Amino acid sequence: MLLEDGAAAMLLVTASEMAEMDRRTIEDIGIPGAVLMENAARGAAAFFEQVVPDLVQRRIVVLAGSGNNGGDGFVLARLFFNKGARVRTVCLRPPDRLKGDALTNFRILEKIGVPVAVWDESQDFKAQFEAVEDADVIVDAILGTGLQSEVRGLYRRVIDAVNALGNPVLSVDIPSGIDGSTGRVMGTAIRATATATFALAKIGHAVPPGEEHSGILKVIDIGIPPLVAHGSGIRRFLLDAAACAPWLRPRPAETHKGHAGHLGVLAGSPGKTGAAALLCQGAAKAGAGLVTLFVPSGLNPIMEVKLTEVMTLPISQTLEGTASLEALEGILGFMEDKEAFAMGPGSSLQPETRELMRRLVTEIRCPAVLDADALTAVSEDPAVLSRAQAPLILTPHPGEMARLTGESTGTIQADRLGTASRFSEKHGVFLVLKGHRTVVAAPDGRLAVNGSGTPAMASGGMGDVLTGLIGAFLAQGFDPFEAACLGVYIHGAAAEEVHAAVATRGLLASEILPAIPIVIGRLERSP
Repeated sequence: MLLEDGAAAMLLVTASEMAEMDRRTIEDIGIPGAVLMENAARGAAAFFEQVVPDLVQRRIVVLAGSGNNGGDGFVLARLFFNKGARVRTVCLRPPDRLKGDALTNFRILEKIGVPVAVWDESQDFKAQFEAVEDADVIVDAILGTGLQSEVRGLYRRVIDAVNALGNPVLSVDIPSGIDGSTGRVMGTAIRATATATFALAKIGHAVPPGEEHSGILKVIDIGIPPLVAHGSGIRRFLLDAAACAPWLRPRPAETHKGHAGHLGVLAGSPGKTGAAALLCQGAAKAGAGLVTLFVPSGLNPIMEVKLTEVMTLPISQTLEGTASLEALEGILGFMEDKEAFAMGPGSSLQPETRELMRRLVTEIRCPAVLDADALTAVSEDPAVLSRAQAPLILTPHPGEMARLTGESTGTIQADRLGTASRFSEKHGVFLVLKGHRTVVAAPDGRLAVNGSGTPAMASGGMGDVLTGLIGAFLAQGFDPFEAACLGVYIHGAAAEEVHAAVATRGLLASEILPAIPIVIGRLERSP
């Protein structure tokens, strides 16, 4: 999904939330539905001409269903026809199935001479589909965001046939067949070149597989008053530069390291010192003033060589060379006046080390980030989360989330937003559910879907860097939700900065470190 730059955070709504905003605008505010439909089509037409610059010189076919999505398609057909385009409309349902504004705009097409064909299911499919095959560009106005059941019958055959053509497809509001509230493919769905959606983006545009079907997305202002959109209480948004920039302002000139926060870190074990190093380097690159790594004493000489800018503090270790429970009091004492804590990457699953991390969850008095082995330790007794004395940010991948919830990975992936929101609210923690379109959830209902990143990030150590970023922003005094959002977005954007134009594989976690300040600087300079 490619999104055009905007000046404000892009809210994400469900289909029912959007329908309620439409209703309020029409019934309570008094703006006629026909006006909204006209505004929608005019905005979509302008956008589609940007996507396909010679659009009005091409042969266009509008595929229309029987609802308001079809009505939008009828207005588009009229607008393109008035510009001299060779446009025809194929109405997949008979006119007696149309009503309201959709029927009005269908009748207008008949009156001004736009060629309209009404599909007859008793006739040969291939012969009727020739009108679509002959077109250079297809406008998809078949099914809108109100879809609630699997696509079947004629609609399914038409959608599959359109996808098989490979022609540019311009979708109205949402690619037909995508569930606007979840992004699910409802049996089959249009693969659009571009999608013009109206008023607000839908969740289905932002999460897979819906985002993959949407192509280039543009949100069209159709005249819904801001008081309706912003008064609806939506706290769900796309995490992009526009969302992050207001949080990240340049530091005052007199700032010194004591003002920039001190992050304590418990990470690393024999064979996994790289996890600790990446976490600490990520934190330093994200602006933490000071970073101290608590490291098993036997590994301290290694970490002092690996880390130049980070301080190390040797702690007692188990026979296996991992952090010992005996280190608890020393860690708590050191962290008493520090700003943030991070633990888990490479710490090991040694039983005593697991118990140390569980005790730290309940006894640490500053905000903390839990990742990797710390999450596994907590999954054995999730109730410890409710006994935490300070805010916690958990950063599980889907497998770790499955262990935390007792559900399958498939169940987690089928409802990533719902899973993250429910867990966050139930346990009173901030949750970062990692993966494609990482989800950030807060206990108060705030939720963000990340828009940055690249498939090349599928390599070891990426999560360690992310933990460092989030920990650094916590240490600098950011709200835990903002710290998590900044870490997630900047992490993905840094990967794009160094590798997006190279390949979809072959990126090392350490390679994104130099790009982190570049992305931060870009956000700081945003108006």
